[in-house]
This record gives sequence, structure tokens and C-alpha cells, in this order.
Amino acid sequence: MGDTSGGGTDEIEVAVVRERHIATLRWFVTRARRVEGHSLAVEKKRLLAWAQGTMTVTQTAGQQATMRQEFPEEEALDSLAARCRPFILSTDTVYYGKVLKALGYFVRRENEKLAAAIRELRADWQRLDVSSDDPVGYISRVGKVGSPLGDPVAARALAYAWLYGDLVHADYVPDRIGEHDIDARYQAGVLLVTNISVMAIATLNLLRAAREAGLAPIPDEAFTDTVLARGSYELPLVRFVAAPVDTPLDEMERFLDAHSFDVSDIEPDQ
Repeated sequence: MGDTSGGGTDEIEVAVVRERHIATLRWFVTRARRVEGHSLAVEKKRLLAWAQGTMTVTQTAGQQATMRQEFPEEEALDSLAARCRPFILSTDTVYYGKVLKALGYFVRRENEKLAAAIRELRADWQRLDVSSDDPVGYISRVGKVGSPLGDPVAARALAYAWLYGDLVHADYVPDRIGEHDIDARYQAGVLLVTNISVMAIATLNLLRAAREAGLAPIPDEAFTDTVLARGSYELPLVRFVAAPVDTPLDEMERFLDAHSFDVSDIEPDQ
């Protein structure tokens, strides 16, 4: 009699789950490398300063003390935020929870040190989530001159108001942020986006460590393929045709076909 234990089905299911996790990690590597290669993330010391909300306080004799905080240009942060946003979207393939689950699938029973690092990363990621109660750095109260201060607002709420109100959508500035203006929202947005960047790079490095330990079977090309578009593009032309505007495409193609020639002997740089 044939085998009715269902072992074959179990093996197929295991293989499907394994391939799904590999695909998730491969996609994550591609997207995280785009964060790692961003102009705002290349200089790690500066990125960490933004992520830590570093401020300087100065005071000179006879003058009022001044607190100053440096931020990246808003247009540059816009692009970094776009590269980071998939990691915090629960419906996205590279959502941090899915990535850590996939990495844990290969690591959890094989390397306790790496497994512990995954647990720490998960806790750090969760504090950045839109549903978290963590203020992500600070709580702010503002008000107009001569008026009482408004209710306390967590930096996380301000950051998501910037991300989804000022950057992504046009109607997501919730009432609960009170009198906090675009500068206050952007200040918090810098804190959120740079922290997500730090977490994405840290997760990528942990994945690299797991791969070096032989635990994450991610193809080499995920780490070597180009993930950043070039600023210019040059393509050698072997054949081309110029014609008056509105010339039918099929007429131009017929001309090319009629004047075709063998390019097999042409050197690559010609």
C-alpha cells in the first residue's frame, strides 16, 4: 500500500514557507541597501546625531541662552522617508515584522546570540510603529503668546502627522497635534525617519551576519546587484533613424529593416 502519512504534503508546505521567507528577506535587502546608500545615511555619525535628536545649547555673557538643532534639507528627507516607509507599513512585503519573522525562521533554533539580537531589534522597531505608546524622544506643548499651552503631544504623533499630512497625503493633520506648525512636525519627522533608517541598516547588518554564519540562504546577487539608479546614462547607437514629426512608426521600422547590417563583429565600445 502507498504511504498515507501525508509526509510529502508537509515537506511541500515547509518548502513553500521557506521560499516565502527567502523572498521576503531578498526584497528587504534590496530596499534596505537603498536606504544604506542614501546621501543622508552614508555618513553614519551624522545620521545617528539626527536619530538621537542631538541639540546644542550656547550662552554668552549677558545674553540669553540659545538651543539649536540641525536638520537635513527637507527635500532630501522626503526621499529618504519614501525609501523607509515600506518598513513601517504592515501590508508591505518588507514590513519590519515580516522581515524579522523571516529572519527568525532561519536563526531561532541555530544561534541564540542572533536570536536575541532579533528580539532586541523587534522591540526597537515596535517603538517606532504608528500604534506605539512610545513618544519617540520627547513630548511637546505649544501655544500662542498670551494663551495657555495646548495638550502634550508625543513626537511620534507629530512625526506621523508630517509623514502622512505634509509629505504623503493632503488631509492627514489630526486635530490632536494642536498648534504645532510645519517646523514642529518636520522636527519630529526627522527623528522618526532617521531612526527608521538606523533600524533598517541595523537589521540589514544582522541579516548579513546570519548569512555569513550560513543561516540565511539569500542569493549573492541580492547584495551585489545595483540598487541605485545612475545620474546619467550613455548607450552606444548601432543604428538609428531620424524622420519628420508624425512619421508612422512602422515606416521607420521598415527603413531600419531594409538597411540592416551585421553588427556581430563590432567591438563593444564602438
